Amino acid sequence: MLKEERYDRILAILDEEKYISAQKLSEKLFVSLPTIRRDLAELDRRNQIIRSHGGAKMVEPEHIVTPLNFRKTVNSFQKRMLCQSAANLVNDNEIIFIDSSTTTLQMADFLGEKKNITVITNGISLATLLVQKGIKTYCTGGEIFQNSLAHFGSFAEDFIRRFNIDTMFFSCHGVNDNGMLTDPSLPETQIRKVAINQSKKTVFLCDKSKFSLSTPYNLMSIQEIDYIITDSPKAKDFFCTKNNIITV
Repeated sequence: MLKEERYDRILAILDEEKYISAQKLSEKLFVSLPTIRRDLAELDRRNQIIRSHGGAKMVEPEHIVTPLNFRKTVNSFQKRMLCQSAANLVNDNEIIFIDSSTTTLQMADFLGEKKNITVITNGISLATLLVQKGIKTYCTGGEIFQNSLAHFGSFAEDFIRRFNIDTMFFSCHGVNDNGMLTDPSLPETQIRKVAINQSKKTVFLCDKSKFSLSTPYNLMSIQEIDYIITDSPKAKDFFCTKNNIITV
């Protein structure tokens, strides 16, 4: 049985049983336990399953990373306003990092007048827009994830560590009621953590649809962010924070 055939069989089994141990999968598919473990690791990397307690379970709907082309259409006008405000925080001669989220994608439209800035990003679509506007741009390289058209993994993370970043601009899936930024993608969470560690200042772009949303992976507390840019006038009450909140 070929790899992709095994992956399909594993997903079909999980669709029926919801959870199954690696040992039972090994017996059902007549392959070794190490092979099954490698298969589960790959499916987990693709965000198609969640490995748990010596086996695996199906990804729940709230854990699924929605494809980029769909996410770009959600709240696009609000995201554009957030990006315009974020660009006002960029100074000439700075090195900035912009993540691959669709919320930050339109920042490229507002950076053309900045002088001598350098942008680092793991987003392929964003890098293309920045280069077209004559902005000095570094794209991290590394493994490309289909759903987000962005680079993730150790290669991309090591590339970011080469830079001393002035400001990081980013978004994520949402902020839960405990004030924790969360995301359904572990690779996206990891690369943001690396960029945060390399940055002097962090700017979080958050439209009002992201409030009270919780997904599996924690990024950081809202209290640790330097600037929050949002379209909600109730943000200060929700966040209960003394951070710099910019409302658009």
